[in-house]
Amino acid sequence: MMDLKDQMRQNTIPIYLIECSLFIGLGMEKYVGALHFICAAETFNGLHPNVFVPKSFTYNHLSTYEESVNALLCNEEVIQYIQKNGRGKLLTWLPNETTESLATELGLEICLPPVALRNHWGNKVNTNRLAERAGIPCVPYVLSVVEDYAHLRRLAAHLGTHLVVQMPHGYGGETTFFISDKSDFEKYQHLITDGDEMRIMKKIDCMSAGLEGCITRYGIVTSPLILELICIPELNLYSGGWSGNELFFNAFPESILTAAQNYAVKMGEQLRQVGYKGHFEFDFLIDKASNILYLGEMNLRFCGFTPMFAHAPMMQQDAPLFLFHLAEWLDISYDVDIDSLNRRWMTPPQKSSLSFLYMHHVFESCINPIPSGIYRMNPDETVVFVRHETYPPPLNSDEIFWFSVVPDTQVLKKGHEVGGLLLPERVTTDGKHLNTKTKAWIKGLRKIGDAKFKKYQQWHGAIAAPPRIAPNGKREQNP
Repeated sequence: MMDLKDQMRQNTIPIYLIECSLFIGLGMEKYVGALHFICAAETFNGLHPNVFVPKSFTYNHLSTYEESVNALLCNEEVIQYIQKNGRGKLLTWLPNETTESLATELGLEICLPPVALRNHWGNKVNTNRLAERAGIPCVPYVLSVVEDYAHLRRLAAHLGTHLVVQMPHGYGGETTFFISDKSDFEKYQHLITDGDEMRIMKKIDCMSAGLEGCITRYGIVTSPLILELICIPELNLYSGGWSGNELFFNAFPESILTAAQNYAVKMGEQLRQVGYKGHFEFDFLIDKASNILYLGEMNLRFCGFTPMFAHAPMMQQDAPLFLFHLAEWLDISYDVDIDSLNRRWMTPPQKSSLSFLYMHHVFESCINPIPSGIYRMNPDETVVFVRHETYPPPLNSDEIFWFSVVPDTQVLKKGHEVGGLLLPERVTTDGKHLNTKTKAWIKGLRKIGDAKFKKYQQWHGAIAAPPRIAPNGKREQNP
């Protein structure tokens, strides 16, 4: 059998990766033949040779991911583009039932298990049930519909005063609520008591960690365990909101690394039994008091740190998980020693630090998008644009790769997503607070967006006030 990377480069079956902006497939065109990126937003100044953005499509930053993808699949230019290049495979981050129907009409096979299957087991309540079946510990919890505050307290009396209540679906911390008293509960009562079964957990002092994996015909491949950065105020508005990740040598004791990998394999085998294959992501919680590793949640899709792992040196030497995932739908056989690969990936080598930060706009003022490419920090901590790049090259310690997730003409207001940056080093010293250099990077990038907006104002005049942020963290439209 051939090497996986060789076979993927020789692929001739059209693969259409459809996203709001290029994210999960960043740089994968150098590995996969016949890979086409179809995006709602042009974020590479027209310089990316593989990105197709229909001229007739109007990008709406407030649309959901699913709405944008489905609108693209209905766009006449996109339909003609697919017809011209041929039927094949469709890959996207968060397809729904409408996506499945539209893909069928276009003669495309979605390279993900059925939406119903992923929604069922991606439900946080069912994730806990699957973990129980696999013998994997979860933070002490109870699963139940919640009627009111008194009912919540009766249900969780054994979990203590400080609780974490999670809705069955959601991401970025938007559906995770920290409840210590009735006033906390009342802020989110309409969501917690909406009739869905909630996951109610004891609040623990913990570190968050995550890993990606892929269920293949040869076994379950797992990435290294990486530190998750939660609710970094310079990057994210939500309490519990994901802000990025750090990959570095000796981040966790051997016992934690071994447990995380074992749990991932066990959960992967449970998922295989219910009909799942391909890419997944697990979040873990490490109790600081007991050093016990708990399963936090499970995402049956690509995730926020997919681009980071895809460009980590250890995966580029072997093969990004993106390739393992596609091979399952392309029915490709290849040579691989899963056990050897997992051992090699368990611990990143020394001098291989890599961090990924995901930025939201957290201020009341407005900015414009920051152009994608390589940036350098000068000795005086000013940040300057160096050159355009469509995926991260090897970086020096004074360089970052930034990619915008919104088109150049967009006005970004409070709560809007801005983009991501890859850095070849750690960004915190404790997993919670950005170090001085990283703060300078963030400040310098924001200045670029702010300067662009001032020029925009000169040309376009005043704009509407920024949207309000409701107590539940959702954006409200201005009247």
